[in-house]
Amino acid sequence: MNDLDLHGISHDKAEEKIRSFLNFVPLPCMVTTGNSPRMKKILLEIVKEYGWIMREPIYYNKGSFIIEPKSGE
Repeated sequence: MNDLDLHGISHDKAEEKIRSFLNFVPLPCMVTTGNSPRMKKILLEIVKEYGWIMREPIYYNKGSFIIEPKSGE
């Protein structure tokens, strides 16, 4: 599974990094935001715009998310 780690990326550059990643990787993929509520919100807004879902994997830390298509897609 492809993974984007946003640690060390400024909030101002996060949207561009996330879009560049999501536009070119197969789903499902993983995005690590860390614990920043703002970074999580940026990711969630993009994922919703794309019509996908994000969920926290049970076995991972609270700052990582699996991005996948909605069921049936």
